[in-house]
Amino acid sequence: MGYFPGRKYGGPPVSIDNLCSLLSNKGEISFYIITSNHDLGDKTPYSHILDGWNERDNCNILYLSDKDSQSYMKIRSLVRQLSPDIIYLQSIFHVYTLHALLIAKQLKINILLAPRGELCRGALKKKYKKIPYLFVLKTLGLFKNIKFQSTSDEETREIARWTKTADSNIYELMNVPSIPQMINERVGKGIGHVNLIFLSRIVAKKNLIFAIEALGKVNGEISFDIYGPIEDKNYWDLCKKKADELPSNIKVKYCGDLSHDNVSKTFNMYNVFLFPTKSENYGHVIVESLMAGTPVIVSDQTPWQDLQSVNAGWTLPLILQSFSDAIQALVDMPDDKYNKMRHDARRYIEEKINLNEIKNTYLNVFKSLCLK
Repeated sequence: MGYFPGRKYGGPPVSIDNLCSLLSNKGEISFYIITSNHDLGDKTPYSHILDGWNERDNCNILYLSDKDSQSYMKIRSLVRQLSPDIIYLQSIFHVYTLHALLIAKQLKINILLAPRGELCRGALKKKYKKIPYLFVLKTLGLFKNIKFQSTSDEETREIARWTKTADSNIYELMNVPSIPQMINERVGKGIGHVNLIFLSRIVAKKNLIFAIEALGKVNGEISFDIYGPIEDKNYWDLCKKKADELPSNIKVKYCGDLSHDNVSKTFNMYNVFLFPTKSENYGHVIVESLMAGTPVIVSDQTPWQDLQSVNAGWTLPLILQSFSDAIQALVDMPDDKYNKMRHDARRYIEEKINLNEIKNTYLNVFKSLCLK
């Protein structure tokens, strides 16, 4: 997995950055991050990074070339140099994960592995490659005595299913959310109007084309702005073709990539976040929308199953008409009812998130690993 300043790796860099900020605040834990020196799909290294360790307020980062990150001897040398209490891995399907598991077994270092939804339904593609890989890891005994992190009941079940590890070796830990500093008040949306946002990597899993198709069945004045890196050019071409077929009352615009620092204030400019994703083990971007007071229309393939019952948006099966009906309801919604939904969305996520509780849970897990 990558890390900042990369913009194309989705939620995992946000998870790690927020975790570092939460736990390194009073020096409880020191974080050393080893990551790629370029963004996903790129070859050019980041500008403004240094050779060797780069210091940030909440961690130290070492950026490696592809050659070094795929070198068993290089990773082993770094692990021996750092002599960590815990190795925290952010992927299961990466060559450095295999190296780290082998090294940790040899040096008797504790492992916490977060698959980040890679084993969940809708995410486990190319099974003809991944299932044999998992079999090899199990055969080599590399899953023995390591711990896994999940962020939902579904992910816990899938980790247990694919790795054959006991539930007692899986810690269900909530990702650390991003907390915006302030929320700006906005004008109402007006009956007959709605402006929607899609913010995610543009790949088939995030299901942008479904969102565009759902809009085609809605009446009213609709603007739909799309943000995120175009990771799959062929998929994006299909999305553009579908957007061109929409009726004239629907305006679709691609607004480019968005730095994480601008996510909250950007959500604040829109009436609703439309996100019919095929699979999310957590969904940082959903939390960030709710924290900005922007209701969400999301698929039922995420942990956020109760949005409609708390008036924070809609959680829906991946049925076009269901999404179209929700968008139409929002178009027809008067300002007073919509403003209450905004308020309820923000209140819901604030009640859901207790940073002190999250912090203590992680500290207890890390401390328990060090005692084993």
